[in-house]
Amino acid sequence: MAMKKSTLSQMTARLALVFVLVFVAAVLSGCGIFGGEEKAEATPTAPPRTIVPTFTPTPEQPATATPEPLALDQTQVITVEAAAPAAAPKTDTAAVTDTAALTGTSPATSTTVATTTTASVAAPVAAAPAVTPSLKVETDIINVRSGPDTSFGLVGTANIGERFEIKGRNADGSSYLICCVNGQQGWVNSELTDEDNEELAPVVESPAAPTPAPVAQAPAAQAPAPAEPTATPAPAAPAPAADACAGIGGDGCKFKLKGGPTFANNGGNELKFQLAFVHSGIEGGQPQGSYFVWVEKDGQKLPVSDSVRSIALQAQQGPQGKYNYEYKIGRDQLPGGTVAGTYQIWVLDGNGERDSQTFSFTVPEGQGEVWMLFDQA
Repeated sequence: MAMKKSTLSQMTARLALVFVLVFVAAVLSGCGIFGGEEKAEATPTAPPRTIVPTFTPTPEQPATATPEPLALDQTQVITVEAAAPAAAPKTDTAAVTDTAALTGTSPATSTTVATTTTASVAAPVAAAPAVTPSLKVETDIINVRSGPDTSFGLVGTANIGERFEIKGRNADGSSYLICCVNGQQGWVNSELTDEDNEELAPVVESPAAPTPAPVAQAPAAQAPAPAEPTATPAPAAPAPAADACAGIGGDGCKFKLKGGPTFANNGGNELKFQLAFVHSGIEGGQPQGSYFVWVEKDGQKLPVSDSVRSIALQAQQGPQGKYNYEYKIGRDQLPGGTVAGTYQIWVLDGNGERDSQTFSFTVPEGQGEVWMLFDQA
């Protein structure tokens, strides 16, 4: 009985094994392992695409000249000037500097530096100031006249240190036309001034010399009418004295000679006047300014400059008396070459007009220092 059970078990196991094998074979045959079935055709794979660059045609450029190779130590400077706008005051210049270094067959290395600079525009140059001829008075007081010599009337006077513009000069340069005294142009003696750039002043025509006014003559004394034959003769009346100041012009006898003339020995080498011009009605004798004299010797006018004037309110003490006017004339400028002789003198005011009658005096030999006192009262 036991044996049968063992045989049955083995048989069961074998059947199970056969069943498994059959099942496996069936599965395998479905997968085509054992052949007999057509294999599935493989799907072809597309080859990879190659990206082709797009070609854009470039307009043909004109051929340019091939620059000559630069030397190893040569620097090429290319300057490009840009046209500036018409209204712009400045101009821009672009400077491009290429430095090419070549060694053997090695490629050249180029360094480009672009620099923009602003060209400086020159500022307008200011015109140099015009040079004006001028002069400075070198004497205490000088006359400014309407013409270039003493025959012309006075415009006024100028004091030492005053400066004036030179408007013109006469042909020989002895006088200058200046501006302005008392609002007028006038002429001054060049010997009494110091000039700057006087050569730039134009030569101007001198005005016509004034015609001297005729000197009126004092009327001659008339003889008394003869007495009637039957009448008793009456004593004749004395003839009227002639007016010493009539017809001399100016202020007539404004100044009277109240002192002098007196003389002192000075060796006779020069004639020296020491004169006092005063007004005794003011402070007992106040010195008066801007007066001078006309002097003649033996009928010839002496070279007394009208630029020297009496000084107001100032007086100096001389050996013969106080004075506020002094003038010297060398012996070589005197007629006869000596101080001795007969002189005539009269006073002129600041306008060159006569202010006294004529006074005559005689200077002894060697006594060339003359003192006189003229009083306006």
